[in-house]
Amino acid sequence: MQLRHLRYFCAVAEHGSFTTAARQLNVSQSGVSGQVHDLEKKIGVVLFQRNQRQLTLTPEGAVFFHEAREILIRADRAVELVRRSSQGVSGTLTVGLCGPVTAAFLPKLIRRFRKQFPGVAVALRELLPSEQIEALLNSDIDIAFTRGIPAGSKPFVGHELLVREPLVVALPKEHPLAGEQTIALNRLAKERLIVFCRDGAPEVFDAIVAVCKKAKFSPRIGDTPSAWQSILTMVEADEGVGLIPSCVQYLRSTDVIFRPLADKRCKVDAIFAWRRHESSAVTDAFLALLRAKRTELQRANER
Repeated sequence: MQLRHLRYFCAVAEHGSFTTAARQLNVSQSGVSGQVHDLEKKIGVVLFQRNQRQLTLTPEGAVFFHEAREILIRADRAVELVRRSSQGVSGTLTVGLCGPVTAAFLPKLIRRFRKQFPGVAVALRELLPSEQIEALLNSDIDIAFTRGIPAGSKPFVGHELLVREPLVVALPKEHPLAGEQTIALNRLAKERLIVFCRDGAPEVFDAIVAVCKKAKFSPRIGDTPSAWQSILTMVEADEGVGLIPSCVQYLRSTDVIFRPLADKRCKVDAIFAWRRHESSAVTDAFLALLRAKRTELQRANER
C-alpha cells in the first residue's frame, strides 16, 4: 500500500465524488477510481457504497478514512519538518521540567535537539505537575510533562502518554520488609506512608489512595512533602515508608532501598502536552524526537 492510494481514497471520501476528487488531484477520473479499486482489493474490504446518485463510505470505510487521514497528516508533517530542518529552524522552546519523570531522559534529548536545531534557543523551567498545564496555557512553557490534564483544559491541550510507571516502595535499609523481593500492597496497611503532596501531584496522590483501598485498607498517610528528594530523606530518617513512582529511584539514597509491588497493575501515568491550536515547527520537531524516545522508555518500564 502506497501513500498515493491513501491520498486518492481520502480525496474521494472528502468530496463524495470520483470526479471532484480527480479535479482536485489534477489527475484523470479513471486514475482515481483505479487507485481506490486497487486499495479495496489489497485490504479485502469494500470502502464505498456506490450507486448512480450517491457515493458514501461503508462503516469499514469510515474507520479506514479516520486512520488514513491521520497517516497522511503525519507524513506531510514529517516532510515539512525535514524541509524546515534543512533550511535551519530558528526560534525558542521552553520545556517544563517535572522532577524525576524527566531527569532520566530529558537532558540527553535536549542535547540532541540543540545539536539538530542549533538555531533554536531552549530554556527549561522546573514546575510541579499541577503547575504545568496552567504554565502551558499561559505560554510560559511550550512543552509540559505532568500526570494528568484538568477536564476544563482538555479542549486546548494536545497530550499523549509518555510512560505508565509502576509504583514502588521506598524503605529504610533496616526495615523488616527490606528482605522481600516484592511486596504485597496489603503488607503496607499498618505502615506510615510518606507520599507526594496532593496539591503538587493530585493524580499520583489519588492513585495511591485508590490502590490501597482496592487492597482493602485505608492508607495511614503521614508526611506529604512537595519534593521527591524529601520523601527519600524522610524514609532514610525512618519516618515511614514511601510509595512512589518508579522514576523516583533515579534520585537514589545510600540508606534507602526500593522494592517493586507484587501487583504489577499499580501504576501511574506520565504524559507530555502542548498547546493544541498552535502550529510551530520548533514544537513539532521536539515532539518528533520525544515520540521516538517514548518507545524506549515504555520498553524499559515493561521489563
